[in-house]
Amino acid sequence: MANLLTVGQPLPELDLFTTDGTATTIRAHLGPQNTLMFFLHGTWCPECVGQLHLLQRYRAKIKAVGADIVVVTSEEKEGLMAFLMSAIPPLEYTVLADPKRSTYQKIGVGGDTVAVIVDGQGVIRWIARWLDHREEPSYETILQTLREVWHA
Repeated sequence: MANLLTVGQPLPELDLFTTDGTATTIRAHLGPQNTLMFFLHGTWCPECVGQLHLLQRYRAKIKAVGADIVVVTSEEKEGLMAFLMSAIPPLEYTVLADPKRSTYQKIGVGGDTVAVIVDGQGVIRWIARWLDHREEPSYETILQTLREVWHA
């Protein structure tokens, strides 16, 4: 499946749900400077659960380089809400639901995990895509890229 996300292009409008079932768009959740977005499978996937907790652990460093965090998961809203209510420590960033995987289809990510950095104008500045968690970029790489995008 072709990746429809391209560096330098605007992030397409993506329709999602908050955990309370309210319809929303991805643009409503983008930060004023940069946003680090992760597209994850769900809270049932051990690698995804680990990634959700890693994002929380790195949240202060990510915020320090001028970025917010938004995660899109294909989890059903009810399952996602249950996970978020039980997460210790609590996740202090936005997690949105895409239970029909329409966003995944719209941007062409298939079964991959994707990390994207979007600037305050909604333009894609960096993309990493991996099928196996051993191929994912390190958080030091992500932080360095956020620094570079912030100062660009």
